[in-house]
Amino acid sequence: MEEPKHKLDWLVTEPLVLTVIGLNGLALVLAGFPAVRETTGQWLGWVDYGCLLYFLFEAIIKIRRDTFAGYWARGWNKMDFFIVMGSSPLLLQPFIAGDVGFFSIILVGRFLRLLRIMYFVPNSEQIWAGIIRALKASAAVFLTLAVLNMVLAMGANTLFGELAPQYFGDPVKSAYSLFKVFTIEGWYEIPDALAASGLDSGTVMLVRGYFVLAVLVGGILGLSLANAVFVDEMTADNNDRLEQMVSNLREELADNQKSGAADRAEQWKALENRLDSIQKQLTEMRGS
Repeated sequence: MEEPKHKLDWLVTEPLVLTVIGLNGLALVLAGFPAVRETTGQWLGWVDYGCLLYFLFEAIIKIRRDTFAGYWARGWNKMDFFIVMGSSPLLLQPFIAGDVGFFSIILVGRFLRLLRIMYFVPNSEQIWAGIIRALKASAAVFLTLAVLNMVLAMGANTLFGELAPQYFGDPVKSAYSLFKVFTIEGWYEIPDALAASGLDSGTVMLVRGYFVLAVLVGGILGLSLANAVFVDEMTADNNDRLEQMVSNLREELADNQKSGAADRAEQWKALENRLDSIQKQLTEMRGS
């Protein structure tokens, strides 16, 4: 039987870590209900405090066991380290009198601890890698959308700034209003409000045409393109793996044709297993 690397390894087993994360998440959620806070008093706060202490000791144990270089080599550990270190000033809160605004900012960041549960999600590393790859690929599209938003916002500020200062009174308000139009959700509310302000029919047509253009360019074309690029990059890893499997299968078929009859039965069985695996993955991709 393999000896544990460190005598405290039992404190950082995956089931125990997952249990503490779940307990921490439950405490944070319950603390959001005023009635529960009044009933439990300070108990939920102490549960959160205890969970933070556990995560801090978990990091220390892993660093002592694996050395800092070994600990830092894993991407998930980097995220854990920054989350725990960012929350560690909260350990001083019970010893400091008064309401300190600095702690209020850190309290918001403690919810990031719940991201650690992603570590236990199957294929989570591939998921995060896909997200990062998709964000990089979508950067040019998002930059283009930002430029379009600013161009249309400045135009709206010039055309409608005096008519609707609450929407287009300055470039920032105008950009925010155009961003809402880009989302398409309730995009007609702003041009309807402008049209109802006593404009003549020609100006109303100009207003409606301007916002229809904004919806077409930013909302339908722009966001649809960004979504398409994002989804394509998210699935690229699966496509690459399937292409590699098909390439390997073709090589094995070529080798099989060159081999003798005695070896073919075993090779064909292996090829059938590979085909079944590819078929299963294709079925899963179609279902997702």
